[in-house]
Amino acid sequence: MLKTYFHNSKHISENKSQKKTIPTQYIDQKRIVDINKLLNAVRIEKKNETKKKIIFYSSVILTLGLFATLITIIK
Repeated sequence: MLKTYFHNSKHISENKSQKKTIPTQYIDQKRIVDINKLLNAVRIEKKNETKKKIIFYSSVILTLGLFATLITIIK
């Protein structure tokens, strides 16, 4: 079925039969979920987060220390 649209003085034709359809998933499919795997994934993610924070804060402190040392040497 052909539809015609007018927007901002432009003519747009659209054919509905050529639109792609989204594939449907069956809801009644059962999944086996292991709670230990999920908890381990959360623990690993938390460890990685703390490592990133430690690295970030240590780099900030190192940068500030080097900047302060540079300023004292110049004066």
